Amino acid sequence: MTQQYDQDYLKKAIAEEREIARLDLHVRTSMPGGLGLSIDSNVYLMTGHVGSGSGIRTSEILPKWRRHPRAAGALAIKHALNIKHDFEECAVTVGYGPGRRGIVEHYGAHPDRQAATMAAIVRAAIQMLIEKRDEAAALNPTRSKTSRRPGARATHKPKGNP
Repeated sequence: MTQQYDQDYLKKAIAEEREIARLDLHVRTSMPGGLGLSIDSNVYLMTGHVGSGSGIRTSEILPKWRRHPRAAGALAIKHALNIKHDFEECAVTVGYGPGRRGIVEHYGAHPDRQAATMAAIVRAAIQMLIEKRDEAAALNPTRSKTSRRPGARATHKPKGNP
């Protein structure tokens, strides 16, 4: 039995689109005036802050990586993902990285093969970006406040008579 395009499926797809937009900082484009979430046309991430005095918030429009094949294809090209369909297993595998680790999506878990392919592309890109982020964090650890020596802080001299 295949999954249908319903609100739950679309909410999961949009959540994955938000996740990849959060991880990949090069995909954000700002558009003024969007308020809220519209599943039918475009999805907006709210940015800015309330009470800035202007009454206008800026929103960031997300590409439809899980909902439009052209956007998913551009994402696959950008991240050099390898897509392989296995019609005997009824699955699509999207590989990434030097060892070509892969994400497998079965056709039955999605409304059609196209949706399964888009889901595999997005999930592989998310996994790849998470691994890159974690690798960069391991190579460049930040200095935490707990590792600082207490003696390195400035000391205050008490005021009083000499």
